[in-house]
Amino acid sequence: MEFVILLMKEIINVKQLARHFNLPLPIDEDIQVKRVETAYRNFPETPMLPFRHKLYAVSLYEQVDIELKIGFWKVNPKPPFLLFKSPYQVLAWTIHPSSLRGWSVMFTEKFLHRHRQLSHIIQDFPFLQLDKSVPLEIADDDRAWLDTTYQKIFEEYQSDNSDRYELIASYLQTLLLQVNRLYVRKAAAEPPLVEATHHNDRELITRFRNLVTKEISGSGETEQRSVAHYAKELAIHPNHLNVVAKRVTGHNALQIIHEQLINTSKTRLLQTTLSIKDLAYQLAFKEPTHFVSFFKKHTKLTPLQFREQEKGTDF
Repeated sequence: MEFVILLMKEIINVKQLARHFNLPLPIDEDIQVKRVETAYRNFPETPMLPFRHKLYAVSLYEQVDIELKIGFWKVNPKPPFLLFKSPYQVLAWTIHPSSLRGWSVMFTEKFLHRHRQLSHIIQDFPFLQLDKSVPLEIADDDRAWLDTTYQKIFEEYQSDNSDRYELIASYLQTLLLQVNRLYVRKAAAEPPLVEATHHNDRELITRFRNLVTKEISGSGETEQRSVAHYAKELAIHPNHLNVVAKRVTGHNALQIIHEQLINTSKTRLLQTTLSIKDLAYQLAFKEPTHFVSFFKKHTKLTPLQFREQEKGTDF
């Protein structure tokens, strides 16, 4: 499975996505707003191979015949529904273009960082944090409410106004607040949605902890302990991993990595007679002094002091 993921096509902006599907290029590489029936008019009806991307998307499907595979979920939602996509999510689908009707807005992290009101968006909107999120079915009245905002974003996107991206960012914030209201309402009315989210969060952190333990317990030759490294292995966004880790454990992802590294260090200090130098290299520290500093920062003791204190033996 990991080998397959590594071979997947990875998309980093909306122009690359258009090229991947052989669609007309958008006017900007960091954001695209479109009517899906126009954009995918000539889209093939054959199953689309899985691919991974670094994009956010919030799409409103008013009419569609589609089979979706999002992460580990396989779903056939009933329109109208909202579909969310987050960076590093693995997607695949079979779609019938003649059945399509709706809106889609896609944007990169670069677009978020360019606009202050959007820069911390992932922490504010849970539907963009879920690595296994499923489409959100909505009522017709809510569809009409969202349709108006999509229309405003689209009109501004097609304009030649010099400040169009600032206004688009404001409209996008409005859209996300509208969607969040619907999501919260749905979650309150359907407790299983909340429980499914919590279950997914717990499962993700279990997988994360197991991966950290496996890599640290092995005799690694390189020091790969960044949140980004583990997020890539898990096929999710680093911000999402941090948010879920904090929500489930009260600690961020880096704290969990460091906790496991300290626990492994203590075990080997007590159960082996390895020198501090050899142990440092075994744990993939580039220099023994780095290991000593790291250990002392987290325990207030040097590795040797810890060993002597716990075992009462001078190795």
